[in-house]
Amino acid sequence: MPSGSEVSNLVATSELELKKRLEMISPIPDIDEPSGQEGAELSKIPIDLKSGDWLLKVVPWIGGRIISMTHLPTDSQWLHSRIEINGYEEYSGTEYRSAGCTEEYKVVRRYLEHSGEEESISLEGDIGGGLVLQRHISILKDNPKIVQINSSIQARNVGAGSGGFSRLVCLRVHPTFTLLHPTEVVVAFTAINGSKQECSPESGEVTLEGDLRPNGEWMLVDKCAGVSLVNTFDPSQVSKCLVHWGTGDLNMELWSEERPVSKDTPLTICHQYELRQTC
Repeated sequence: MPSGSEVSNLVATSELELKKRLEMISPIPDIDEPSGQEGAELSKIPIDLKSGDWLLKVVPWIGGRIISMTHLPTDSQWLHSRIEINGYEEYSGTEYRSAGCTEEYKVVRRYLEHSGEEESISLEGDIGGGLVLQRHISILKDNPKIVQINSSIQARNVGAGSGGFSRLVCLRVHPTFTLLHPTEVVVAFTAINGSKQECSPESGEVTLEGDLRPNGEWMLVDKCAGVSLVNTFDPSQVSKCLVHWGTGDLNMELWSEERPVSKDTPLTICHQYELRQTC
């Protein structure tokens, strides 16, 4: 048996180790408790963007994702989402749910329509290696039927030994849309080569590259509801489009080229969504 002094030493050592471990543990924040910074960005409550035809809900603390995209005139919800997954997501690599998907984003700018500005929010997430993924979401003041999203991967503090260039990155826009009438929908577009194209749920996953890419516009057509969710973009910023049909949902992805970035050469995708009546 250890002596009394040895027992006291063992107890003291154990208490010291426990104290060190407790100091290393990060407390789980209250989901409704703001951290004290100005604004709503850290309050763990989705931020509403409401103007014109649209009401969006954005969650900065998990990937800066859009979890709800409601078209007010038709009272229709277009995103399939839970707070922690799906909805409108963006990644910084070709891999599914790569960096940028789940990181906490900070709100760097917020404008409200009633202040005379365009209803918008700017978010920024640290994706490692001196890179940030920046996203500006707005409902256009001069055309409130349109939701505009401008995103970029930017180099802020890339190591000197790299010549100012980052690791290989790819800006991958990954929205998951809900299908109100799964058997009555298609993705339709005119390709860069001029051909008319349609992808139905029976097509499975379809990758569109080169001249087969949409020529700056593709749409999710709901034949039963008589509407189309139209996504417009700059083809020079998009190297590949991907269609993936799920059970009651759909991904319509935009991929930039894959390359390193520097402070002067970010990767950018600017695109828009609009709901139109189908003739």
